[in-house]
Amino acid sequence: MHHQRSVLTFLILLLFSMSWAAFADDQDRERDTRLLDDRLSFRLLAGVVNINSQVAAGRNLGALIDLEDILGFDEQIATFGFEGMWRFSKNGRHTLHLQYGNFDRDASAQVEASVPILDLTFVGDLHSSFVNQVGSVEYQYSFINHNKTEAGVTGGMAIYKYDLAIEGQVTFQDNPDETRFRKDSVGVLAPVPAIGFFINQAFRPNIVLEIRASFIDLEIGEHNGRIFWTFFNLTWYFSRHFGAGVGLSGADVLYDKNTSGEKLKVELRQTSLCFNLTAVF
Repeated sequence: MHHQRSVLTFLILLLFSMSWAAFADDQDRERDTRLLDDRLSFRLLAGVVNINSQVAAGRNLGALIDLEDILGFDEQIATFGFEGMWRFSKNGRHTLHLQYGNFDRDASAQVEASVPILDLTFVGDLHSSFVNQVGSVEYQYSFINHNKTEAGVTGGMAIYKYDLAIEGQVTFQDNPDETRFRKDSVGVLAPVPAIGFFINQAFRPNIVLEIRASFIDLEIGEHNGRIFWTFFNLTWYFSRHFGAGVGLSGADVLYDKNTSGEKLKVELRQTSLCFNLTAVF
């Protein structure tokens, strides 16, 4: 966590240093870059994600279960996602930004010790699935927006979908020598406000660096979450309307639904290397 705060502090200092340097030259003028002057942008992303996840679930919330070590989920998976952007003001300072990512996984494992989760004790061959999806809708305001640099703040709503399902043999306290087949699941659709900042820097008219970061730590009703997310992407626009790029992102998520009914706790860390195709108009 200390390392993440250091990264966030560095990005904030970088943002304001770039803002100060560009402030004197921040006038509306004809733009010549690909990303910074377009009204619409669509992006498809595909890449490899390294995931470490721990989950506890059930009416009686027990210890966290490591999904990779205990239930056999892959630590690295291929993933996909998309982004969309619409500048809806004439001066290009007001933008609607959409984003979606899918990190679903399935797993099979032979466990020798018992696995207590979902108020059951699973043993032997287990088949599991974990739905991990995130989407966001954000408004972004560019307080700097000229032909080489764009910087501003973002605010909106992120939706996190988690769903853990396990099927296999379970034991019961009244007769631990007897097992029965059971399938159970728990899931949640968690809305979380998101705030952050962004920087777009055009090193050349067709080469653009994007930096995004967001952080939130709050409790809303039955949802309690802490999320830290960063994104770096470099795009080469090989034509007026199309580009290709490579990006690196990281996420640190702690989510807790602790109510009188079904409970769920998720600790999740992800690092992604992704490639993308972008269309701008």
